[in-house]
Amino acid sequence: MPELFKLFTSRNDASLTHTHKWSADSSNGGLLSPEGSSRPRQGHRRQLSLSRLRSRKAFCSITAFVLILLVFAVSPVSVDQFRDPYSEEQSTDRFAGSREIVLEGHDDGGIVPLGQSRNRDGREFFWWEQFPLLLGLYRGRETIVPLEQYVPEQDGEAVNRFEINVNQELELVALPSSSRGDLHQCYLDDEKEILPPTLSTYPGIPQGLSAPLFGSQEELGFDNGICYDRVNRLGPYGYGFSEKEGGIGIESGSGGDEEGIDRVTPTDWRKVKWQPAQKLCHEKNAKQIKSRTAFVIRTWSSFKYSNFDIMMLRAIISELSLASGGQYTVHFLIHVQDDSIPIWASQEVYDQVLKESLPAEFHGMGTLWSVAQMKLIYPPPFPESLVNFSGGDVYDAYRSLHFPFQYFASQHLEYDYFWHWEMDIRVTGHYHQLLDKISRWADKQPRKYAWERSAKFFIPSQHNNSYEDYAASIVKETEASGQTPIVGPQLNEEDLLPIPRQSRPPTGDEITDLITFNPIFDPSRSAWAFSNDITGYKVHADGEGRPPTRAALITASRLSRRLLLLMHKETYSNKHTMFPEMYPASIALQYGLKAVYAPLPVYFDRDWPSTHADEIFNNAPVGDDGRAAGMDHGNGHFHGEGGSVFGPGEHVFRGGSYYSNALFAGYLWRRWLGRENRNHEIAHETGEGKGRMCLPMMLLHPIKHE
Repeated sequence: MPELFKLFTSRNDASLTHTHKWSADSSNGGLLSPEGSSRPRQGHRRQLSLSRLRSRKAFCSITAFVLILLVFAVSPVSVDQFRDPYSEEQSTDRFAGSREIVLEGHDDGGIVPLGQSRNRDGREFFWWEQFPLLLGLYRGRETIVPLEQYVPEQDGEAVNRFEINVNQELELVALPSSSRGDLHQCYLDDEKEILPPTLSTYPGIPQGLSAPLFGSQEELGFDNGICYDRVNRLGPYGYGFSEKEGGIGIESGSGGDEEGIDRVTPTDWRKVKWQPAQKLCHEKNAKQIKSRTAFVIRTWSSFKYSNFDIMMLRAIISELSLASGGQYTVHFLIHVQDDSIPIWASQEVYDQVLKESLPAEFHGMGTLWSVAQMKLIYPPPFPESLVNFSGGDVYDAYRSLHFPFQYFASQHLEYDYFWHWEMDIRVTGHYHQLLDKISRWADKQPRKYAWERSAKFFIPSQHNNSYEDYAASIVKETEASGQTPIVGPQLNEEDLLPIPRQSRPPTGDEITDLITFNPIFDPSRSAWAFSNDITGYKVHADGEGRPPTRAALITASRLSRRLLLLMHKETYSNKHTMFPEMYPASIALQYGLKAVYAPLPVYFDRDWPSTHADEIFNNAPVGDDGRAAGMDHGNGHFHGEGGSVFGPGEHVFRGGSYYSNALFAGYLWRRWLGRENRNHEIAHETGEGKGRMCLPMMLLHPIKHE
C-alpha cells in the first residue's frame, strides 16, 4: 500500500493537465481528494510495499493537502465538485445485512491496512477505496489516437503521453457487418423500404483510456481499435430526433458535446413492427441458417419502458435478429406478478395482459408466465432445501428464475441455444458482434481444464496479457495441487437422466452448453449465502450426499437446449432445483457438459495492483505484503483455502463495470450518455475532457436509471 501512496504523492506537474476535480468513487462515501492523471510507473504489474507505511502517513497527508491547494490555485472549483458521484446510489451488496461487520482497529483517519476496514463517517470504509482513481475512461473523442499509438492509463510513463493533437480530423467509419455474406437482406418494414441502421464508429481509442482489470477485448476477438460514442451509437435508434421525426423524443442539447447528430441518418421508427420483421427475416434465410438462437429478455408485466429502454431494445432486435439474417430471434419472457390473473386458463385474458405488457412496436414478441402457472408445470410439494437463506417460497421468482426459462425452452425446440438477458444490462457496442464473438470463442475452447480455467478471473496483467499463458498457469497449478482435472459426469450414471440429442454447431466445434460472464466457482467452498439453497437431493445432516455444484453469479448467460431440457426434466421428474445462479452450472457439471467463463473485459474506477487483485478476486495465496498488513487465511471473507470473493467480500466489485453491486457501471453509463452532471461532468466534457466519451465494447450492469 505505501507504494500506492508513494505514487499518489509523487505526481508531477503533468498530472494537472489531466485532472478532474470530482471523485469517481464507487462507495457510498469516499476519499475527498482531487485526482490526477495516471501515475508514472513501469507496467501494470504494480507490487505493494508496506515496509514504510507508518513513516509515510504524515508525509502523504501533507502532500495531499498541498495538491489540493495547487488545484484550487490552478482552477477554482466549488465544494460540491468533490462530492462522491455515487453518493445517491444504494449499494446492492446482497450480504450487507447478513454478516457481522468486524471493524479492525481504531480509525485515526489515516491509511487503512490491506484487507481491513474502518468505521468512517458512519459507514464501513474499505482499504481498496484508497487506491488511486482512474480517469482515462472519461477522456473525450478529441483525444482519439490509432491503436498502435495507444498507451493505457495504467501503463504510461512519458510525461507527454496525453498531449494529443486536438486539431486532427475525426473521421467516422461504418461498422463492418459481422453476418454471413450469403444471407438475404432483411428490412424493418413490409414494404422493404427501411433498412436496419448501420452504426458508425471512430477508428482508434482515446489516448490513456483505462485498461480492464479482468478480461480482454483482444482475446474474445472484439475490434479493440474502434470506440463508440453516444451520438453515433444511439442516434440511429432515435436519440437526438423528435417524435415528429420518428425519433424517441430525447433531443440533443444537454449542453454537452452533441456535434454530428445532424449527420446521423434518421429512421422513422413509427413505421416499424418488430415481430413481422423478425419472422420475415428468418423465413427468407431459413435454408441457409442451420442453427438458431433465442435471445430471451426477462421482464415483467408492470415494467415501465423508458425511452432509453426502447432505444436499447431496438438496437438488440436490429443488430441481433435482422443483422444475423434471422439466426437470432428476440423474445420477452414476461412475469405476471398478480397470480390471481388466470393467464393459463383464458386465451382472451392472456392476449389482453400481453398486449398491455409491451410497447406497441414489440407486440407479438412476448410470452407470459406467473408463479401460479409454474405450480401447474412443476407441481408441489418440493422437499425443503438444505438452507433457504432468502426465506422465500421455492416458486418465488428470486429463487426460481430458471423455472419459466427452462419451460420456455421446452416449448421452443426450434432453437439450439438460448441467451438469458436482463433489462438492466447495457452494451456500448454492437450486439451481434458481442455475442457472435463470445460464442465463437467459447466453442473453440478445449474441454480439458475448461472447468479449472473458468473458475478464476483472467487478469491479463498477471499473465503477460496472454490468455494462453493464463491457461498454462492453470495446468501447472492443477498438477502441482495433485488434483485431477474435471472430466466427464460427476454423478453416478444411475443418478443421471438421458442427455437430449443436439447437433454440433455448423463450425463442427463441440457444443458449449453454458457460457457465463463471471467465473464458475465451487459454492461449497465459499461463504456465498445461497450455496446450500439445494432442493430435492438426499443430503445427510453431516453433508454427505451433497451433489457437486458450481455457480456463476448474474444470470445473464447462454445455455444450450439440451442443458435447459435436462434442468426442466430434473425439476419435474426428480423435484431437483437450486438457486438460479447455481442450477445451470451444477447440472452441466453433474452431466459432464461443457461450461465456459468468457473473459469479459471488466473495468474498474481504481488502479488495483494486479498481484493484490489476484489475491482478492481469485483467492491467490496472500503474499508477504498482505501478511505484513494483517491479511490472513479467513480474514476478510475471501482469503485462504476454500475462500471466495463471491460472498460477504463482494463489496470489492462496487467500483467495477459488471457485477450485481457494481455502482460504477451506472455512473459510467450515464456519463457516456451525457446524463451525469452532479459534479459538473458536462462542463468537463466540453472543456478539458476534449469532447464526449468514446468507449470500446463494454457490457455494463446494473443500470438502474438513466
